Amino acid sequence: MEHLSLHNNDLTGPIPVELGNLTGLAWLHLGYNGLTGPIPVELGGLVELQGLGLAYNELAGSIPQSFGSLDGLWALDLSGNALTGEIPAQLGELAEATYVSLEDNLLTGTIPASLGAPCDW
Repeated sequence: MEHLSLHNNDLTGPIPVELGNLTGLAWLHLGYNGLTGPIPVELGGLVELQGLGLAYNELAGSIPQSFGSLDGLWALDLSGNALTGEIPAQLGELAEATYVSLEDNLLTGTIPASLGAPCDW
């Protein structure tokens, strides 16, 4: 299991698309930085990924539909960005997902029914 954790630094600029070449990566945590631009669709090719944390950056654009192919992903945190558009229905197809946080963005549309039962908070 391989981890790349660079959270809580002062990283700026776009997320390098080359991170999509790290196919053995299980955890990628880049949250709490100053990263900008869209989320690279290439991250959807990280087939071993179990956790993806991009929270509290300055990311914009839509959530890549390619994230629906991350079958082993059980934790996804995209909160606190400036993401727009609708939540891809493909996120509801992530059978292992137990934690999905999309709060504090600019998302529109409806919540896909496939994102499952409400929790008891």
